[in-house]
Amino acid sequence: MRTTLTVFLSFLLSLSAFLLTGCEETKEVDVYHDWQARNEAFMDSLANVFDARSDASLGRIEDERNKGYYIYYKRIATGDEKQPSPYYNSTITAFYRGMLINEAVFAACPAPKHLTTQYKNLTVFDSNFTGNDPTDFDSPSSFTVNGVISGWTEVLQWMHPGDRWEIYIPYISAYGSTSTTAIPAYSSLVFDITLVAVTQLEVK
Repeated sequence: MRTTLTVFLSFLLSLSAFLLTGCEETKEVDVYHDWQARNEAFMDSLANVFDARSDASLGRIEDERNKGYYIYYKRIATGDEKQPSPYYNSTITAFYRGMLINEAVFAACPAPKHLTTQYKNLTVFDSNFTGNDPTDFDSPSSFTVNGVISGWTEVLQWMHPGDRWEIYIPYISAYGSTSTTAIPAYSSLVFDITLVAVTQLEVK
């Protein structure tokens, strides 16, 4: 009897340990824990790099609709600077990939740090091309410059056709405290944007 009871108790202990371990392993880790503070800290880190001039490739543009906030950018490829930049009410075509921040992925990036090269390790919430670079099999999208988020509106007016930029947008210049289906509230956004063409320079 004692042997049978011992075996039974051992079985119950093993089963309990298995169930507890299973629960721990399947419990979803909250990847958006302290999300607002983390996104603010990420943008602050870019501001510190810019102010210290420790990365010559990092530039910034002030958000005219949200004074005191900046969109940071890095040039990946340079287009034709003889062609005019779009105006506030121009229509353009562009390739893009939008991603959420990930501090660990960014920290592990080799120098020069281009977060867009790590898109396979990031949460991509929208894109109109699939590989590392746009191809003839991908189709650019058309936008009115003033019809997109504030961060895009500001940056596009500084780009020339053929330019490819990596941009970092603070949440105030994106969707702010509002969440979308794929983007949590208070998200700073990282974009890989190629301005393909200005299809209508200015609406009269």
